[in-house]
Formats: sequence, C-alpha cells, structure tokens
Amino acid sequence: MPQFGWDSCPASPRGQVGACLARWQALLGDELVGVYLHGSLAMRCWNPARSDIDLLAIVGGPMAVEAKRKVVEGLLALSGQPHPVEISFLAQSDLRPWRHPTPYDLHYSEDWRERYTVALRDGSWRSWNDERGLDPDLAAHITVTRARGVRLYGPPVAETFPPVPSSDYVNSLLADIAWAREMMPRHADYVLLNLCRIAAYLQDGGIRSKDEGGEWALAHLAPRWHDVIEWALAWYRGAPGLDVTLADAETFAEFMRGEIAAAAEAWLEGHPG
Repeated sequence: MPQFGWDSCPASPRGQVGACLARWQALLGDELVGVYLHGSLAMRCWNPARSDIDLLAIVGGPMAVEAKRKVVEGLLALSGQPHPVEISFLAQSDLRPWRHPTPYDLHYSEDWRERYTVALRDGSWRSWNDERGLDPDLAAHITVTRARGVRLYGPPVAETFPPVPSSDYVNSLLADIAWAREMMPRHADYVLLNLCRIAAYLQDGGIRSKDEGGEWALAHLAPRWHDVIEWALAWYRGAPGLDVTLADAETFAEFMRGEIAAAAEAWLEGHPG
C-alpha cells in the first residue's frame, strides 16, 4: 500500500483535518493560536488503512470546561471518520518556561473514546478542570514537530514551540519503550520500528519516522536481524510478506532494548541538558 505525506495524501485526511480545524476555529475563536501536524503524515510514511492523524493544538490559555466538552464532542464525531485522530491541546503558558513532563490542557485519542463517552453521559465532564495532566510523551512530539512537523494554522513551528533539551527527548523515548511492551501482540511492527528509530537517534541524533528507523536498522544492524526488520517494515507499509513469529519479534525487541539502554546511558552522560 502506498505511503503518503501531507503534500501527497488522499482527500480523506485533508477533509477530516479541515473539518476539525473549522470546528475549533468556530468554537475557540482567537483563543486557538495554532494547529500543527506531526507523526507519520508529516514524515511521509502515513498508511491510510492503519495510521492516525497526529496533531498538536496551541490555545491562548487553559480552556473553560464547557469549551472542552464541545471540543470532545466534536472529536468523538470526527475521529475515525474515516481516520483516527490523536491530538493534545497545549496552553501557551505551559510551554515557556519548558517543563518535562509537560502539562497539557486536553488530550484525545481513540483509546480515550470510551472514558469521554461515559463522562459526557454521566456528567463527570464537569470536573475535567479540577486537575491538570502531565504527559512525558510531549517532549518527543514537540521535538518531532520542530524537526519535521507541518504548520496547518498559526505562527511558524519554531516560533510556537521551544527547543526541547535532548535529555528530555531521550527520557521521553525511554518511557515510551516501557509503555510499548504491552503493545507487542497487537502492534509488533510499530514497536520494533520505534525501537529502531530510537537506536538511530542515539547514534547520530537524527529525527526519523518509524519507516526510516527500519531502513536505518537494515543498514546498521547485523544480518541475523534483517528478516524480522523487513517483516516489520512490510507490515507497517501494509504489504506483509515474510513469515516471522511473535517469538522472533520479541527476541529482536529484547536485543534492541538492551542496545538502547546502554546507548541511552552514554548519551545522557554526554548530554545532561
């Protein structure tokens, strides 16, 4: 299956993003500062059958709880029609001075659909502003956005997002590795390619997509691992071919986790901030 970037993608994700943006502009007005694309659609490896649309939205200040309810209602209607949307809304004041983990004002993904649906039904949405969340993943998302993201609305990326210390970026990646263990049975290709791109970053500092991480691994890792890497790439691209077992994938994942742990320790010693 072909892979796409924002400049080459089909009409469906463009229409979906346009509908989301129009809704947020109508609802938030001048409080909506900017909307930015990151992830696979920004890095030209988006798969229409499997990939999310990954977004960051910047608002002038923390949203009123009623505005959050309306934003969530819109996302419940628009996400999955036809593509899943994952987005974090961030208040400008939470970006400077930089903090890690980074506060977020509102987050949505399909993993949150059920809890939001329940909250809207039972009225517990009224407590959404009682406390604010922190997300260690935002250090990675903002780093990727600054390096490879696409501005959809608002000021240029470099004016909107502060530089993220490389130590925070690496710690964000390491936290994602720990969380991703439970994803192996369902999304082994994502997990393996993510490990590859993390290892690549720790070697040369390059910000890569999962697809590019797999290509780096084929060029830099021993031939004994090539079958499982090619298997992960084929699944990620929507054209499965080689027959690799989950046990093979787990063996490679453990190898990569060990390599990354050693490389990350050395990286963090050399890049304390």
